[in-house]
Amino acid sequence: SDPKALIETDKSIIILGECTSTCEKIYSSPVPLVYTRHTARFLTLWILLLPCALWSSFTSVGTAWAVVPACGVMAFFLFGVDELAMQLEEPFSILPMQVFCDQILESNQVMVGTEDITRENE
Repeated sequence: SDPKALIETDKSIIILGECTSTCEKIYSSPVPLVYTRHTARFLTLWILLLPCALWSSFTSVGTAWAVVPACGVMAFFLFGVDELAMQLEEPFSILPMQVFCDQILESNQVMVGTEDITRENE
């Protein structure tokens, strides 16, 4: 075999191992529940007080009725961002990681030449 190719393969395996350990650290370090609850409570309080803050601005223009829809739209978007943040706290539960891993396995088997052996064992 080519010694340069073996060295490059070894480097790639080491980098892959480092990336795997980094992902495992991210996966195993949970976001504190207090943080999530505090964010949700603060956002709820802010949305509940928003009509009071917008009332004078809307009444000065003569559209006081628009306070409720404006607050509804703001609540929809802000609670959506909060939900998105909660989903991003654990990215591995929403990403199709098994598909990525299967593709990496298949590529490695093709490179090594063991694709036929693995398929015969399945």
